[in-house]
Amino acid sequence: MVLYKRKPVKFEPIPKFIDDNTEVWVIDETGEVFIDYEKFLNRRDFYEQKKFTCESTGHTGFTFFEAKESEVRSTPVLEKGSLIVTTPQSEASKEINSILPEALRSRILEYVQFDTTSRMDDLVNDVFDYFREQFMVGDRVSIEGDNARRYGRITAMTDTSRLHNMFATTQSMDDSVRSYSYEVTLDDTDEKVVKYRASEIQRDKSFYSKIIFKQYLRDSTRRGEYVGDPWMVLEHLAKRYGIPTVMPDNQTREAILARRRAANGNVQNGASPPMQQTYTHHAVNGHQPHMNGDRPQLPPGHGQAAFVNFSANPPQQYYQDHRPASLIPPHMRVPCGPPPHFSHNIQPPHYNTGPPPLPPVFPPQFNAVPPQFMLQNQHSQQQHPMPIQQHPHFQTSFPHNQGPRTSNFPQPQQVPQPTRLLEPVKYPMEDLEIRQPRTMPMRPTLKFFSDDVPDGVEEPADEKKTGIKMKSLGPLLCAWETLNVHDTVYMLDSFTFDDFVDAMRFADEEIDCELFVEVHCSILKQIINGSGKLQTHLPKMAELEESDEEDSSKEATPEPEPPVRTTRSSLRKSEAQQLVKPRTPTPEPPKETHSAEKFLEGFNWVEQCKLRNFRDGGWQSIVVALLYRLSFDPIQKEACEEILARLVPADDEPTMDTIAHNYLHLDVNLRISALDLILRLTVATEAFRDQLIAAAQEMTRLRKEKIDFQRKRKELADELFKLDLERKIHLPANTPASPTETKENEDVDMSMTSIASDAKDTTDADGDGSELHAATKSRLRQSNKNKRKAAAEEARKEKAKKAKQEAEKTKKQKEWEKLLDSIEKKKDELRECEANINELDDDLRETLVHRSKVLGKDRFLNKYYWFEHNGMPFGGVPNSSTAEYGYANGRIWVQGPDEYELQPVLDEPAVSQDRQRFGFDIPQRKKKEEGDTHLTNSTQWAYYDDPEDIDKLLAWLDERGVRERALRKELQIFKDRIAEYMLIMKKHLSEPDKVEEEDDESNTRISTRNKTYVEKETIKDRCLLWTNSIMREENGYNHSEEYEPPKKGKAKPVKAAKAKAKR
Repeated sequence: MVLYKRKPVKFEPIPKFIDDNTEVWVIDETGEVFIDYEKFLNRRDFYEQKKFTCESTGHTGFTFFEAKESEVRSTPVLEKGSLIVTTPQSEASKEINSILPEALRSRILEYVQFDTTSRMDDLVNDVFDYFREQFMVGDRVSIEGDNARRYGRITAMTDTSRLHNMFATTQSMDDSVRSYSYEVTLDDTDEKVVKYRASEIQRDKSFYSKIIFKQYLRDSTRRGEYVGDPWMVLEHLAKRYGIPTVMPDNQTREAILARRRAANGNVQNGASPPMQQTYTHHAVNGHQPHMNGDRPQLPPGHGQAAFVNFSANPPQQYYQDHRPASLIPPHMRVPCGPPPHFSHNIQPPHYNTGPPPLPPVFPPQFNAVPPQFMLQNQHSQQQHPMPIQQHPHFQTSFPHNQGPRTSNFPQPQQVPQPTRLLEPVKYPMEDLEIRQPRTMPMRPTLKFFSDDVPDGVEEPADEKKTGIKMKSLGPLLCAWETLNVHDTVYMLDSFTFDDFVDAMRFADEEIDCELFVEVHCSILKQIINGSGKLQTHLPKMAELEESDEEDSSKEATPEPEPPVRTTRSSLRKSEAQQLVKPRTPTPEPPKETHSAEKFLEGFNWVEQCKLRNFRDGGWQSIVVALLYRLSFDPIQKEACEEILARLVPADDEPTMDTIAHNYLHLDVNLRISALDLILRLTVATEAFRDQLIAAAQEMTRLRKEKIDFQRKRKELADELFKLDLERKIHLPANTPASPTETKENEDVDMSMTSIASDAKDTTDADGDGSELHAATKSRLRQSNKNKRKAAAEEARKEKAKKAKQEAEKTKKQKEWEKLLDSIEKKKDELRECEANINELDDDLRETLVHRSKVLGKDRFLNKYYWFEHNGMPFGGVPNSSTAEYGYANGRIWVQGPDEYELQPVLDEPAVSQDRQRFGFDIPQRKKKEEGDTHLTNSTQWAYYDDPEDIDKLLAWLDERGVRERALRKELQIFKDRIAEYMLIMKKHLSEPDKVEEEDDESNTRISTRNKTYVEKETIKDRCLLWTNSIMREENGYNHSEEYEPPKKGKAKPVKAAKAKAKR
């Protein structure tokens, strides 16, 4: 079994409503089936995490598939019911069975049955420590003797507990304080040795090992998936050793939760929780807990009796022997159960409800009261003063505990059932399960693109209506995204959503909208390649014709032949009877709604599409042929018939010119429907699949390149850290001198100058004196000369010292500058590496063309799309003809909830259940929290185009919910980008309005349609500015201009079917 976080891995159930035509994704290793590709990828990524554990070996750090391979390395050798044993498991089990004694195996399994120890290692330590000194007759042991260890078996055991403790009784004796004398028969001499302490005997280490115990318990026990579930012995082993498999009522999950709630209720109500006794058996399965396998030592004076607080624990638990029956020697087993005076009036534990509980009672062998009980008893008496009557059997010798003795034990009052407390709430959780939802602020108001809006929303003004219905908005968005994301397949320039909407609505008899024409021609070229081969599947027309013939043959019944032997009278009677019979009216043939079949009798649409003859109504006629073929599909029949009834009416003669004229005046919703029908055919073509495969391979290459740059970034960051640390070390030595030092140097220079000037002044004064001072002057000259020599020598030394310092400083300065240059170079390399990683992230985002990535869902399961999120540049292809617009869509689109997801919580009985649980239901929340604008199903769409609405939406989203937490995180990541392109879109849409106002003022009177007027119309309709520059740069022509009709002769007309395509 493979474990994840110590729990078995749960597989996803097989989805409902799957038929042979449903596209599914399967994980072969687990057999899981998915109908949603996103869920399939998420599940696959979950299995690829190295967080799984092989239960057989205990090894962790595997992926699911590695853990499964480790779990089952070969074919099973034993399969019985749900139990499967593999070859490695079988060999390990055989080895353990040959080592571990049979008697010890049964006792170990009985000991661990219903144990609630959380970790396997702790359970093994517990078993090892418990059975180290818990011996039975027949156990193989060893004793120390004559400086050597001698082996033997225990042949007899004698209970000596009463000899060591004369006041203890067998019933109240605890296993931990029982004492035995052991008679051991040695193997070598058959000598019988008596040992009076279990510590003098040791088990044979050849089998008594934690490793063996761990492997044995792993193979023989299982545990539930919930936290706190007890260990359970395998069913076949429990039957073999006679171990009970029915879990006690006080150990069930419900009982454990009830005790936890009761304890939480006591603490919340201000009462102190039940005091835990340190040296009693607190473990649920009956044996005391240990920490890391070490048994706590009993303090002096507490090993002969156990204190039980009967106000918190049922009295009968005190008299039960905590060991299983098989763990006690047969000759020492005593009957268990309460004394006769405890067989009645036993009440359940108190949970701070009703009157105060009775004071605790003691067994007769108690001669002292623990000090903690004295404080508790005095506290309870102060809070609840009432006469306490004690049973005569449980009187003590303490003066403060004496009271009136009565012959009847007071019966406690019936305690009402404790109220169920709420479980602790953990966030994030299911959005619709939040008990206190936020009602303020409300969600920002949605905007609608279609003319028909949901109930309660004001309809747009007449000048703002586009003629597009709500049902057409989804296919319109899907077509725009498909053509822009897969522009390399269709060879189309990118175009904005607003231009696409204008192109679908454009209708002019003199001007063709290149965007509208190129979109249809590029799609048709994907359906029929240059060799005239059909690239997709179309419904067969022959099937319907054959079925019609079969139906007509079944309905036509042959006229019964007259009998062979007839007379004239019998013939007259039969004729009269035939006249009398009522004639069944013959059903009228269905009225034809279109004449597409008649048109296609003389029009080979496959040949015309092969030749790329799209001019003069050519592509419109090919679309009619495709729609006629699709009408044989029962699912698409109604939509195709509606469009064909407008393009080729039954009353008109179908020609290419009339079809082109009818397409020009076709309703915009029918245009969108026709485009959607033929665009779906291209998704299944081989070229489309090849593009998806190439994109997947390109993403793999980009990911590897990104990993290399990330590894390089880590190395550069480490090197930069070391260089920066070296810079900090050398920084004090390379810090410029402070102004104080500079001033001192200047003072020294000034002092030297003053000495020289003084000497000069003295010389001048002596020159002006008399001859009487000649000797004095001579002495002064010699003194000045010596001073000058000393000053010159000092200056020379100072200069040499400065030169030496300058040389050392120059060397250090060069090393310092070199270090700083290295740091700057590393920073530049790191910046370049970061830029490459960001560029690769953008490339990965633009290469993700396999599916439209949703931003997320809100609490009411509305889906939020930002179509620039993946598969295309944020502002459109940079080298497209309309790249100066600077945006692609510029909106966040909101799709209504899927009826299969939200509708179950809007109907009964979910509504009544929600009202009972929360006090409100989902419809009330939806009306209150969404405001006036709302969406009811997945065919309804709305949008946001204002950055302020994004801020309001972020404030409305509740992070406590799982879905809105993820949606809010995604919106915060791309918030700045979304706001930037929203502003660009709004600025672009407002400019033509200003231009139109200026044109109206300057040219108010134009009566003829000349070239200038056409240019003004072109400026007015932005969609006419688009051109297919990608196709023109690569081939020199666009899709509609590829066909060049041949020149006509004088007498021989040339049919369109014999034209040649331009190569």
